[in-house]
Amino acid sequence: MRANSLPGGRVRLSFEPVEPDPALAEMSVEEAQAVLTVFHAAVLSERPEIRIIPPSRLRLLDEVDGKGWERHLRERFLSRFGGALLSLPETWEHSRLYQALKLSPRYMGAGVREAAAELFSSPVFLASVCLSVVVYFGAWLNPEPLFSKAFAVTLTAALALTVGMLEVANLALACLRLYRESEAARTQKELDAASEHFGKSVGGTMLRVMVMVASMGVAKTAPTVPHGGLGALLGSPMHAVEGGLAVGAAATATVVADGSLILSGVALGEVATHVCGGMALCATMNGGAGGSGSSAGLSTRYGPPHTRANPPHNEAIEKDLASREATEHSRLRKNKAQVDAKDSPLLDPKPVGGTRFRRPDASSVRPDGVRHNTNYVSNLRDLKRELEAFEAMRRADPKAIHELYLLDGTLVRRYVPAGVKFP
Repeated sequence: MRANSLPGGRVRLSFEPVEPDPALAEMSVEEAQAVLTVFHAAVLSERPEIRIIPPSRLRLLDEVDGKGWERHLRERFLSRFGGALLSLPETWEHSRLYQALKLSPRYMGAGVREAAAELFSSPVFLASVCLSVVVYFGAWLNPEPLFSKAFAVTLTAALALTVGMLEVANLALACLRLYRESEAARTQKELDAASEHFGKSVGGTMLRVMVMVASMGVAKTAPTVPHGGLGALLGSPMHAVEGGLAVGAAATATVVADGSLILSGVALGEVATHVCGGMALCATMNGGAGGSGSSAGLSTRYGPPHTRANPPHNEAIEKDLASREATEHSRLRKNKAQVDAKDSPLLDPKPVGGTRFRRPDASSVRPDGVRHNTNYVSNLRDLKRELEAFEAMRRADPKAIHELYLLDGTLVRRYVPAGVKFP
Protein backbone atom coordinates (compact mmCIF):
# COMPACT_ATOMS: atom_id res chain seq x y z
CA MET A 1 0.00 0.00 0.00
CA ARG A 2 1.18 3.55 -0.77
CA ALA A 3 0.34 6.63 1.30
CA ASN A 4 0.81 9.92 -0.57
CA SER A 5 0.26 13.42 0.81
CA LEU A 6 -2.09 15.68 -1.21
CA PRO A 7 -2.73 19.44 -1.06
CA GLY A 8 -5.05 20.66 1.66
CA GLY A 9 -3.79 18.28 4.34
CA ARG A 10 -5.19 15.20 2.64
CA VAL A 11 -3.73 11.71 2.24
CA ARG A 12 -4.33 9.21 -0.55
CA LEU A 13 -4.10 5.53 0.34
CA SER A 14 -3.54 3.32 -2.71
CA PHE A 15 -3.92 -0.41 -2.28
CA GLU A 16 -1.80 -2.87 -4.21
CA PRO A 17 -3.44 -6.18 -5.13
CA VAL A 18 -2.55 -8.93 -2.66
CA GLU A 19 -3.21 -12.63 -2.54
CA PRO A 20 -6.34 -13.38 -0.50
CA ASP A 21 -5.82 -15.15 2.78
CA PRO A 22 -7.25 -18.67 2.32
CA ALA A 23 -7.97 -18.82 6.06
CA LEU A 24 -10.58 -16.09 5.58
CA ALA A 25 -12.49 -18.01 2.91
CA GLU A 26 -14.40 -19.86 5.61
CA MET A 27 -16.06 -18.94 8.88
CA SER A 28 -16.98 -21.47 11.53
CA VAL A 29 -20.17 -21.77 13.53
CA GLU A 30 -18.05 -21.35 16.66
CA GLU A 31 -16.83 -17.97 15.42
CA ALA A 32 -20.40 -16.95 14.68
CA GLN A 33 -21.53 -18.01 18.15
CA ALA A 34 -18.69 -16.02 19.70
CA VAL A 35 -19.79 -12.95 17.73
CA LEU A 36 -23.40 -13.30 18.89
CA THR A 37 -22.41 -13.79 22.51
CA VAL A 38 -20.38 -10.58 22.56
CA PHE A 39 -22.85 -8.73 20.33
CA HIS A 40 -25.80 -9.45 22.60
CA ALA A 41 -23.72 -8.61 25.66
CA ALA A 42 -22.98 -5.17 24.16
CA VAL A 43 -26.70 -4.54 23.59
CA LEU A 44 -27.50 -5.66 27.11
CA SER A 45 -24.85 -3.41 28.63
CA GLU A 46 -26.79 -0.38 27.38
CA ARG A 47 -30.32 -1.80 27.65
CA PRO A 48 -30.42 -4.11 30.70
CA GLU A 49 -34.22 -4.30 30.54
CA ILE A 50 -33.92 -6.37 27.35
CA ARG A 51 -33.79 -10.07 28.17
CA ILE A 52 -31.87 -12.84 26.43
CA ILE A 53 -32.63 -16.56 26.67
CA PRO A 54 -29.51 -18.45 27.87
CA PRO A 55 -27.38 -20.38 27.47
CA SER A 56 -26.52 -21.81 24.05
CA ARG A 57 -28.77 -20.08 21.51
CA LEU A 58 -29.16 -16.45 22.47
CA ARG A 59 -32.25 -14.68 21.28
CA LEU A 60 -33.28 -11.11 21.98
CA LEU A 61 -36.87 -10.81 23.20
CA ASP A 62 -39.25 -7.89 22.67
CA GLU A 63 -39.61 -5.32 25.40
CA VAL A 64 -42.99 -4.81 27.03
CA ASP A 65 -43.77 -1.89 24.71
CA GLY A 66 -42.78 -3.98 21.68
CA LYS A 67 -39.71 -3.60 19.43
CA GLY A 68 -38.02 -1.11 21.73
CA TRP A 69 -34.68 -2.66 20.85
CA GLU A 70 -35.22 -1.82 17.16
CA ARG A 71 -35.59 1.87 18.01
CA HIS A 72 -32.51 1.62 20.18
CA LEU A 73 -30.44 0.12 17.34
CA ARG A 74 -31.69 2.71 14.89
CA GLU A 75 -30.69 5.54 17.22
CA ARG A 76 -27.23 4.03 17.72
CA PHE A 77 -26.57 3.61 13.99
CA LEU A 78 -27.80 7.07 13.04
CA SER A 79 -25.79 8.74 15.81
CA ARG A 80 -22.61 6.97 14.67
CA PHE A 81 -22.92 6.96 10.89
CA GLY A 82 -25.18 9.94 10.21
CA GLY A 83 -28.42 10.07 8.23
CA ALA A 84 -29.59 7.30 5.90
CA LEU A 85 -29.72 7.78 2.14
CA LEU A 86 -32.07 4.81 1.79
CA SER A 87 -35.50 4.56 3.39
CA LEU A 88 -35.85 3.13 6.91
CA PRO A 89 -39.00 1.06 7.56
CA GLU A 90 -40.92 1.35 10.81
CA THR A 91 -39.95 -2.21 11.70
CA TRP A 92 -37.47 -4.57 10.08
CA GLU A 93 -39.08 -7.93 10.65
CA HIS A 94 -41.57 -7.62 7.79
CA SER A 95 -39.35 -5.62 5.41
CA ARG A 96 -38.31 -7.28 2.16
CA LEU A 97 -34.63 -6.53 2.81
CA TYR A 98 -34.80 -8.33 6.17
CA GLN A 99 -36.57 -11.33 4.64
CA ALA A 100 -34.09 -11.54 1.76
CA LEU A 101 -31.10 -11.40 4.10
CA LYS A 102 -32.62 -14.09 6.30
CA LEU A 103 -32.98 -16.39 3.28
CA SER A 104 -29.52 -15.67 1.84
CA PRO A 105 -27.38 -18.17 3.85
CA ARG A 106 -28.95 -21.11 2.02
CA TYR A 107 -27.25 -19.85 -1.16
CA MET A 108 -23.80 -19.25 0.37
CA GLY A 109 -20.84 -21.58 0.00
CA ALA A 110 -20.28 -24.54 2.30
CA GLY A 111 -17.48 -22.76 4.18
CA VAL A 112 -19.69 -19.92 5.42
CA ARG A 113 -23.28 -21.17 5.06
CA GLU A 114 -23.67 -22.55 8.58
CA ALA A 115 -21.95 -19.56 10.23
CA ALA A 116 -24.14 -17.10 8.32
CA ALA A 117 -27.28 -19.05 9.25
CA GLU A 118 -26.23 -18.89 12.92
CA LEU A 119 -25.62 -15.14 12.73
CA PHE A 120 -28.80 -14.38 10.81
CA SER A 121 -30.90 -16.44 13.21
CA SER A 122 -30.55 -13.58 15.70
CA PRO A 123 -33.21 -10.90 15.06
CA VAL A 124 -31.08 -8.16 16.63
CA PHE A 125 -28.01 -9.04 14.57
CA LEU A 126 -30.03 -9.32 11.36
CA ALA A 127 -31.65 -5.93 12.06
CA SER A 128 -28.16 -4.48 12.57
CA VAL A 129 -27.06 -5.83 9.18
CA CYS A 130 -30.14 -4.20 7.59
CA LEU A 131 -29.20 -0.91 9.26
CA SER A 132 -25.64 -1.33 7.97
CA VAL A 133 -26.99 -1.64 4.43
CA VAL A 134 -29.20 1.46 4.50
CA VAL A 135 -27.07 3.69 6.78
CA TYR A 136 -23.48 2.83 5.80
CA PHE A 137 -23.41 0.93 2.52
CA GLY A 138 -26.15 3.20 1.17
CA ALA A 139 -23.49 5.90 0.86
CA TRP A 140 -21.88 3.79 -1.87
CA LEU A 141 -24.70 4.76 -4.22
CA ASN A 142 -22.58 7.77 -5.16
CA PRO A 143 -19.90 7.26 -7.84
CA GLU A 144 -17.29 8.33 -5.26
CA PRO A 145 -18.77 7.69 -1.78
CA LEU A 146 -18.10 10.46 0.74
CA PHE A 147 -18.11 9.96 4.51
CA SER A 148 -18.06 12.98 6.78
CA LYS A 149 -19.11 11.49 10.11
CA ALA A 150 -15.92 10.78 12.10
CA PHE A 151 -17.09 7.31 13.11
CA ALA A 152 -17.87 6.31 9.51
CA VAL A 153 -14.54 7.78 8.35
CA THR A 154 -12.60 5.75 10.91
CA LEU A 155 -14.54 2.59 10.11
CA THR A 156 -13.93 3.02 6.36
CA ALA A 157 -10.19 3.50 6.97
CA ALA A 158 -10.10 0.42 9.21
CA LEU A 159 -11.95 -1.69 6.62
CA ALA A 160 -9.62 -0.51 3.86
CA LEU A 161 -6.50 -1.34 5.86
CA THR A 162 -7.90 -4.68 6.99
CA VAL A 163 -9.13 -6.15 3.70
CA GLY A 164 -8.51 -3.48 1.03
CA MET A 165 -10.99 -1.23 -0.75
CA LEU A 166 -11.83 -3.77 -3.46
CA GLU A 167 -13.37 -6.26 -1.02
CA VAL A 168 -15.31 -3.51 0.76
CA ALA A 169 -16.54 -2.05 -2.53
CA ASN A 170 -17.66 -5.47 -3.75
CA LEU A 171 -19.65 -6.03 -0.55
CA ALA A 172 -21.18 -2.56 -0.79
CA LEU A 173 -22.30 -3.21 -4.37
CA ALA A 174 -23.69 -6.62 -3.39
CA CYS A 175 -25.63 -5.03 -0.51
CA LEU A 176 -27.03 -2.30 -2.76
CA ARG A 177 -28.08 -4.84 -5.38
CA LEU A 178 -29.81 -6.85 -2.66
CA TYR A 179 -31.60 -3.71 -1.45
CA ARG A 180 -32.81 -2.77 -4.93
CA GLU A 181 -33.89 -6.29 -5.90
CA SER A 182 -35.59 -7.07 -2.60
CA GLU A 183 -37.46 -3.75 -2.56
CA ALA A 184 -38.61 -4.35 -6.13
CA ALA A 185 -39.68 -7.95 -5.43
CA ARG A 186 -43.42 -8.56 -5.57
CA THR A 187 -43.44 -12.35 -5.39
CA GLN A 188 -41.67 -14.94 -3.26
CA LYS A 189 -39.83 -16.13 -6.37
CA GLU A 190 -38.41 -12.65 -6.96
CA LEU A 191 -37.40 -12.36 -3.30
CA ASP A 192 -35.66 -15.75 -3.49
CA ALA A 193 -33.80 -14.58 -6.60
CA ALA A 194 -32.56 -11.49 -4.77
CA SER A 195 -31.38 -13.68 -1.88
CA GLU A 196 -29.64 -16.07 -4.26
CA HIS A 197 -27.75 -13.27 -6.03
CA PHE A 198 -26.54 -11.92 -2.71
CA GLY A 199 -25.77 -15.27 -1.09
CA LYS A 200 -23.66 -16.50 -4.00
CA SER A 201 -21.56 -13.30 -3.88
CA VAL A 202 -20.70 -13.52 -0.17
CA GLY A 203 -17.61 -15.38 0.98
CA GLY A 204 -15.84 -15.59 4.31
CA THR A 205 -14.11 -12.21 4.11
CA MET A 206 -17.28 -10.39 3.07
CA LEU A 207 -19.20 -12.03 5.89
CA ARG A 208 -16.56 -10.84 8.36
CA VAL A 209 -16.78 -7.29 7.01
CA MET A 210 -20.56 -7.42 7.46
CA VAL A 211 -19.98 -8.54 11.05
CA MET A 212 -17.62 -5.64 11.64
CA VAL A 213 -19.96 -2.95 10.29
CA ALA A 214 -22.99 -4.37 12.10
CA SER A 215 -21.00 -4.70 15.30
CA MET A 216 -19.63 -1.19 15.19
CA GLY A 217 -23.17 0.10 14.92
CA VAL A 218 -23.70 -0.83 18.56
CA ALA A 219 -20.13 -0.53 19.84
CA LYS A 220 -19.20 2.20 22.29
CA THR A 221 -16.29 3.60 20.27
CA ALA A 222 -14.84 3.45 16.79
CA PRO A 223 -12.31 0.80 15.79
CA THR A 224 -8.63 1.49 16.30
CA VAL A 225 -6.64 2.14 13.11
CA PRO A 226 -4.61 0.47 11.65
CA HIS A 227 -4.89 -2.57 13.91
CA GLY A 228 -8.66 -2.40 13.89
CA GLY A 229 -11.15 -4.49 12.04
CA LEU A 230 -12.31 -7.87 13.14
CA GLY A 231 -9.30 -8.44 15.37
CA ALA A 232 -9.37 -12.05 16.48
CA LEU A 233 -11.92 -12.99 13.82
CA LEU A 234 -10.22 -11.41 10.81
CA GLY A 235 -6.53 -11.52 11.69
CA SER A 236 -3.78 -9.04 10.96
CA PRO A 237 -4.55 -6.19 8.52
CA MET A 238 -3.61 -6.88 4.91
CA HIS A 239 -2.31 -3.30 4.60
CA ALA A 240 -0.52 -1.00 7.01
CA VAL A 241 0.55 2.64 7.32
CA GLU A 242 4.10 2.95 8.59
CA GLY A 243 3.95 4.31 12.13
CA GLY A 244 0.18 4.13 12.26
CA LEU A 245 -2.71 6.41 11.34
CA ALA A 246 -4.74 8.72 13.59
CA VAL A 247 -8.14 9.99 12.47
CA GLY A 248 -9.34 13.35 13.77
CA ALA A 249 -12.88 14.42 14.63
CA ALA A 250 -13.18 16.60 11.52
CA ALA A 251 -11.98 13.94 9.08
CA THR A 252 -13.60 12.99 5.79
CA ALA A 253 -13.11 9.95 3.57
CA THR A 254 -13.71 9.65 -0.16
CA VAL A 255 -13.57 6.34 -2.01
CA VAL A 256 -12.19 7.13 -5.47
CA ALA A 257 -13.21 5.21 -8.55
CA ASP A 258 -9.65 3.91 -9.04
CA GLY A 259 -9.90 2.01 -5.74
CA SER A 260 -7.92 4.42 -3.59
CA LEU A 261 -9.08 6.17 -0.42
CA ILE A 262 -8.57 9.90 0.17
CA LEU A 263 -8.60 10.98 3.81
CA SER A 264 -8.57 14.46 5.29
CA GLY A 265 -8.07 15.30 8.94
CA VAL A 266 -5.67 12.43 9.53
CA ALA A 267 -2.09 12.20 10.74
CA LEU A 268 0.37 9.67 9.38
CA GLY A 269 2.86 8.12 11.75
CA GLU A 270 0.53 8.38 14.74
CA VAL A 271 -1.42 5.50 16.21
CA ALA A 272 -4.99 6.31 17.20
CA THR A 273 -5.29 6.49 20.97
CA HIS A 274 -8.88 5.36 21.37
CA VAL A 275 -9.52 1.73 22.21
CA CYS A 276 -12.20 -0.55 20.83
CA GLY A 277 -15.46 -0.44 22.69
CA GLY A 278 -18.34 -2.74 23.45
CA MET A 279 -17.80 -5.39 20.79
CA ALA A 280 -14.12 -5.92 21.59
CA LEU A 281 -13.48 -6.99 18.01
CA CYS A 282 -10.29 -4.96 17.73
CA ALA A 283 -6.76 -5.13 19.04
CA THR A 284 -7.09 -8.68 20.35
CA MET A 285 -4.53 -10.33 18.13
CA ASN A 286 -1.75 -9.39 20.55
CA GLY A 287 -3.59 -10.80 23.51
CA GLY A 288 -5.58 -7.86 24.75
CA ALA A 289 -7.22 -4.51 24.13
CA GLY A 290 -4.31 -2.81 22.52
CA GLY A 291 -1.71 -4.77 24.46
CA SER A 292 1.82 -4.67 23.16
CA GLY A 293 2.93 -7.91 24.72
CA SER A 294 5.56 -6.20 26.87
CA SER A 295 6.01 -7.36 30.44
CA ALA A 296 7.13 -3.96 31.71
CA GLY A 297 5.27 -2.52 34.66
CA LEU A 298 3.20 -5.58 35.53
CA SER A 299 1.28 -5.26 38.79
CA THR A 300 1.90 -8.07 41.28
CA ARG A 301 0.16 -6.85 44.43
CA TYR A 302 -2.19 -9.84 44.51
CA GLY A 303 0.13 -12.45 43.08
CA PRO A 304 2.57 -13.26 40.28
CA PRO A 305 1.77 -12.01 36.76
CA HIS A 306 -1.09 -13.93 35.20
CA THR A 307 1.07 -14.02 32.08
CA ARG A 308 3.93 -11.75 31.07
CA ALA A 309 2.85 -11.93 27.43
CA ASN A 310 -0.48 -10.20 28.12
CA PRO A 311 -0.17 -7.17 30.45
CA PRO A 312 -3.78 -5.93 29.92
CA HIS A 313 -5.15 -9.24 31.20
CA ASN A 314 -2.95 -9.11 34.29
CA GLU A 315 -3.89 -5.49 34.99
CA ALA A 316 -7.62 -6.23 34.65
CA ILE A 317 -7.29 -8.91 37.35
CA GLU A 318 -5.28 -6.64 39.64
CA LYS A 319 -7.81 -3.81 39.24
CA ASP A 320 -10.68 -6.18 39.94
CA LEU A 321 -9.09 -7.50 43.13
CA ALA A 322 -8.26 -3.97 44.29
CA SER A 323 -11.91 -2.95 43.96
CA ARG A 324 -12.97 -6.04 45.93
CA GLU A 325 -10.50 -5.28 48.67
CA ALA A 326 -11.90 -1.74 48.88
CA THR A 327 -15.38 -3.21 49.48
CA GLU A 328 -14.11 -5.50 52.25
CA HIS A 329 -13.91 -8.77 50.36
CA SER A 330 -11.64 -11.34 51.99
CA ARG A 331 -9.49 -14.27 50.80
CA LEU A 332 -8.41 -12.45 47.65
CA ARG A 333 -6.94 -14.96 45.19
CA LYS A 334 -5.36 -14.39 41.78
CA ASN A 335 -5.22 -17.21 39.23
CA LYS A 336 -5.42 -19.93 41.88
CA ALA A 337 -7.34 -23.20 41.88
CA GLN A 338 -11.04 -22.95 42.73
CA VAL A 339 -11.64 -23.83 46.40
CA ASP A 340 -14.49 -24.04 48.88
CA ALA A 341 -14.92 -22.36 52.29
CA LYS A 342 -12.37 -24.77 53.82
CA ASP A 343 -9.80 -24.15 51.06
CA SER A 344 -10.39 -27.64 49.68
CA PRO A 345 -10.14 -27.96 45.87
CA LEU A 346 -13.47 -27.87 44.04
CA LEU A 347 -13.64 -30.37 41.19
CA ASP A 348 -15.87 -30.30 38.16
CA PRO A 349 -18.33 -33.23 38.41
CA LYS A 350 -18.49 -33.37 34.59
CA PRO A 351 -14.93 -32.49 33.47
CA VAL A 352 -14.42 -31.35 29.87
CA GLY A 353 -11.30 -32.66 28.16
CA GLY A 354 -10.00 -34.15 31.39
CA THR A 355 -9.76 -30.76 33.16
CA ARG A 356 -11.02 -31.44 36.67
CA PHE A 357 -10.47 -28.02 38.28
CA ARG A 358 -10.30 -24.39 37.14
CA ARG A 359 -8.30 -21.32 38.13
CA PRO A 360 -10.49 -18.19 38.33
CA ASP A 361 -8.62 -15.04 37.32
CA ALA A 362 -10.00 -13.29 40.41
CA SER A 363 -11.63 -14.92 43.41
CA SER A 364 -12.78 -13.57 46.76
CA VAL A 365 -15.35 -13.94 49.51
CA ARG A 366 -17.89 -11.16 49.99
CA PRO A 367 -18.62 -9.76 53.47
CA ASP A 368 -21.78 -11.89 53.51
CA GLY A 369 -19.73 -15.05 52.96
CA VAL A 370 -20.63 -15.64 49.29
CA ARG A 371 -17.72 -16.65 47.07
CA HIS A 372 -17.22 -14.60 43.89
CA ASN A 373 -15.19 -15.91 40.92
CA THR A 374 -14.40 -13.94 37.74
CA ASN A 375 -12.59 -14.72 34.49
CA TYR A 376 -11.57 -12.40 31.66
CA VAL A 377 -11.40 -13.04 27.90
CA SER A 378 -8.47 -11.46 26.06
CA ASN A 379 -8.94 -13.03 22.66
CA LEU A 380 -12.29 -13.67 21.00
CA ARG A 381 -10.93 -16.90 19.58
CA ASP A 382 -10.82 -18.22 23.13
CA LEU A 383 -14.42 -17.37 23.96
CA LYS A 384 -15.76 -20.89 23.48
CA ARG A 385 -13.08 -22.28 25.78
CA GLU A 386 -13.75 -19.56 28.36
CA LEU A 387 -17.48 -20.31 28.30
CA GLU A 388 -16.69 -23.97 28.94
CA ALA A 389 -14.51 -22.92 31.89
CA PHE A 390 -17.33 -20.71 33.18
CA GLU A 391 -19.79 -23.63 33.16
CA ALA A 392 -17.20 -25.89 34.81
CA MET A 393 -16.68 -23.37 37.63
CA ARG A 394 -20.43 -23.07 38.08
CA ARG A 395 -20.87 -26.84 38.27
CA ALA A 396 -18.03 -27.13 40.79
CA ASP A 397 -19.44 -24.41 43.06
CA PRO A 398 -23.14 -23.64 42.44
CA LYS A 399 -23.27 -21.59 45.65
CA ALA A 400 -20.80 -19.00 44.31
CA ILE A 401 -21.23 -16.03 41.99
CA HIS A 402 -19.46 -16.57 38.66
CA GLU A 403 -18.79 -13.93 35.98
CA LEU A 404 -17.08 -13.77 32.60
CA TYR A 405 -15.99 -10.43 31.12
CA LEU A 406 -14.15 -9.08 28.11
CA LEU A 407 -11.15 -6.93 28.96
CA ASP A 408 -13.08 -3.75 28.14
CA GLY A 409 -15.59 -4.54 30.89
CA THR A 410 -18.34 -6.03 28.70
CA LEU A 411 -20.21 -8.72 30.63
CA VAL A 412 -20.41 -11.97 28.67
CA ARG A 413 -22.10 -14.22 31.22
CA ARG A 414 -23.06 -14.14 34.91
CA TYR A 415 -24.41 -16.75 37.32
CA VAL A 416 -25.92 -15.72 40.67
CA PRO A 417 -27.16 -18.47 43.02
CA ALA A 418 -30.80 -18.42 44.05
CA GLY A 419 -31.40 -16.25 47.10
CA VAL A 420 -28.14 -14.27 46.68
CA LYS A 421 -28.38 -10.52 46.18
CA PHE A 422 -26.28 -8.99 43.42
CA PRO A 423 -24.55 -6.62 43.51
